[in-house]
Order: sequence, then C-alpha cells, then structure tokens
Amino acid sequence: MKKETQNTILDRLIELQKEAQTIVQWKQMEVVWLKEKFGMSGEEVAKVLNYRLQTVHMIWHRWKQESFDFFKREKPGGRKHSYLTMEEEEKFLEPFIKRAEEGGILVISDIKKSFEERIGRTVAESTIYRMLERHGWRKVVPRRRHPKSDPQAQENAKKN
Repeated sequence: MKKETQNTILDRLIELQKEAQTIVQWKQMEVVWLKEKFGMSGEEVAKVLNYRLQTVHMIWHRWKQESFDFFKREKPGGRKHSYLTMEEEEKFLEPFIKRAEEGGILVISDIKKSFEERIGRTVAESTIYRMLERHGWRKVVPRRRHPKSDPQAQENAKKN
C-alpha cells in the first residue's frame, strides 16, 4: 500500500513538473521528487540542483505541511496591503481624469486630500504618485521654451 502511494505521489509530481511555468517551480518539485524517489539527503539534493541546504530543507518542510498545495501557491509579492483594489482606484481617479481630459490640471494635493477622506487616514504624496503611475499617468512639466523658437529672432524683435 505504501509503495502504491509513493508511486502515485511520484506520478503526480511528474505531471505537475510538466505544467510548471518557471524553472523555480520545476526545481522545487524536483527537490521533493529526488527525496521521494531516491531518498537522497539534503546535501546531495542541494549539490545536484545547485541550491543551498537551507532552501532544500525549507522546501521539504513546506512539502510535509502542505503536500501538493505547496506547488499551487502564488509567488510572493504583490499588493497585499493596499488601501484600495485596482478597480476602486480606477473609480476613485475617474473624476480627476475627466477634469484632466477637459484641459484641467491634476493637482496632487487635491487628489491626496480626496484620497485621505476616502480611506480615513493620512498618506504620503508618494502613495498618490505610485497610484497614478499604476494607472498610466506620468508627471508632465511644461517646457521652458518652444522647441522651434529662435532666440536670435526674438532678440532682433526686441531691438526693433
């Protein structure tokens, strides 16, 4: 019975490896497969896959705890502590975008004040700039002079 279970686990690991989207996912499955199939030690697996021993043991530990769910988890990172979802941010920015499209100027202090009222706490200006960047906005500053201007012609016009 234990042999059948081990074969089932190995078969399932091979199937999951075929579906792996990154080399990291594939190598994590390989760490488990080498232990289950050949009973390799942590040092041997680390050497074969060019991993640190600590990483191998961490993967084995998580494998014992989570089984196949370990490989289905999303990678770390992302917006775990955001004030608003992307859709809520988009909806929040709509009136400011309409004003800008009509020729108005986006003033960060106005957006910041409105945002703070919406979430009920103060935030840094960088939070607003990052939110605008996420939605494709950038800071546009007017030029000091027109690119086709001729400083010599302007000086002559002043003299005459």
